[in-house]
Amino acid sequence: MRERLFRYVNEFNAHDGEYYKQDVPNALAAEFLLENIPLIDIPDKEIERIYYFRYWSFRKHIKSTEDGMLITEFLPPVPWAGKHNAIVAAAGHHIAEGRWLKCGRRLIEDYAAFWLSGKGASQAYGSWLLYAIYEYCRHIGDDHLGVENLSLMCRYYEEMESAHRTECGLLWSVDGEDAMEFSISGADKDLNLTRGLRPSLNCYMAASALAIAYFAEKAGEREIAARYREKHEVLKEKINTLLFDGEFYKAIHNADLSPDLEKLPDLQNARELVGYIPWCFLLPPEGRERAFAHLKTADGFLSPIGLCTAERRHPRYLYPVRHECLWNGYVWPFATSQTLRAVENLLHFYSQSEITREDYYAMLLAYARSHRRRDEDGRELPWIDEVMHPETGEWSSREIMKNGGWKKELGGFERGKDYNHSTFCDHVLSGLLGIGAEGGRPTVSPLIPKDWEYFAVENLYIGDRRYRVIYDKTGEKYGCGKGISVFEISSDRKETRI
Repeated sequence: MRERLFRYVNEFNAHDGEYYKQDVPNALAAEFLLENIPLIDIPDKEIERIYYFRYWSFRKHIKSTEDGMLITEFLPPVPWAGKHNAIVAAAGHHIAEGRWLKCGRRLIEDYAAFWLSGKGASQAYGSWLLYAIYEYCRHIGDDHLGVENLSLMCRYYEEMESAHRTECGLLWSVDGEDAMEFSISGADKDLNLTRGLRPSLNCYMAASALAIAYFAEKAGEREIAARYREKHEVLKEKINTLLFDGEFYKAIHNADLSPDLEKLPDLQNARELVGYIPWCFLLPPEGRERAFAHLKTADGFLSPIGLCTAERRHPRYLYPVRHECLWNGYVWPFATSQTLRAVENLLHFYSQSEITREDYYAMLLAYARSHRRRDEDGRELPWIDEVMHPETGEWSSREIMKNGGWKKELGGFERGKDYNHSTFCDHVLSGLLGIGAEGGRPTVSPLIPKDWEYFAVENLYIGDRRYRVIYDKTGEKYGCGKGISVFEISSDRKETRI
């Protein structure tokens, strides 16, 4: 796998302008990745290639500062970022990708401390930061990060709750503050961005309350644990009763922030990918899985390029507006990542027949195939950017920025290149290959297609321990026996089957 990694990195470096450098330049990329990322060998070479590409691009965003190691979203400085060019909107995605790195403990714990300490603008956007910390701690089998920062997590929650509370018990937000500007639900007929009761922030906060309750229990703070457990249950009940219209979870934007779905203006009444976010945090009860059928229909969310952020059947699908970031049907890796997470949870934790493993694999493969752009010489390059046109596959924001002269006040030259606003590698590892962790030890429950005969993951660090995971249908590929095998690798490289 070492040779394969070097081959991929050489390919990616060869076509890269490397306009913005941080801790790990291209010249050190292969060495860094070889040391830090899980190495994979899978039958689907398109997904495999993009897996390595995404970690190749992710390492560009690792940045050492006087406030510790951070992870950026944009490589060039953008005016709307906070200190160190950091933006909290995709922090949950960053933590999910970063937790698999050998250097992940220091990276993630510095990054989390930066946001929790208030040094960064942690409430500029809604995010599932606290829940991502909870998942990270469960993954490595060590809760100290959450326990030691319990008071800061409570402060974060209470400040967000106080600023966004409504009479009905749900929290309001604006689509742009959820990093989802100019959505169909959020913009009225005059393109004003209106306040609304959105699944996004409400689900993030319900999940955050669960995370705080968990850490409070670990810290022996029973009163805090009970209070936040109640917050979680109340908000979960509100989401499931007030935002669900009998078929789908919807964002409710109306004049008086009423949770009455009957008051939702027809113009802003839309099924959007944001409606799958409740499943990212296991909030819906059984019996609502019919909502996932819309992911597989051409007049629903399925476009030739990938999953649209709003249904193609809606009359305001791709409505015109002069802005480079549109969530009114365009394909966003951010939303695709959230939806894949929802599908993964659906397959693992719900009894249903709407989505199969094959459906999931098709979505992940389409996502992998969207990582491309043709340059001026006609070469097809691996690429990740901001937003993609769902009919043509053009990186729309890039074209707008380019045609506008790469304005500095909007982020400047190649603002969106290597955009770190989504997950991919985590879906390959925890979703497709089904690698999880309990108490810092690996578990394996793959969602691979039935015709796959093998996969392997080496250099897999969970906490401070190193593992190798093998699936060999016949036992002939790797010579370790049939089925799934997990080995722990000691510091002297001795393997122990576990």
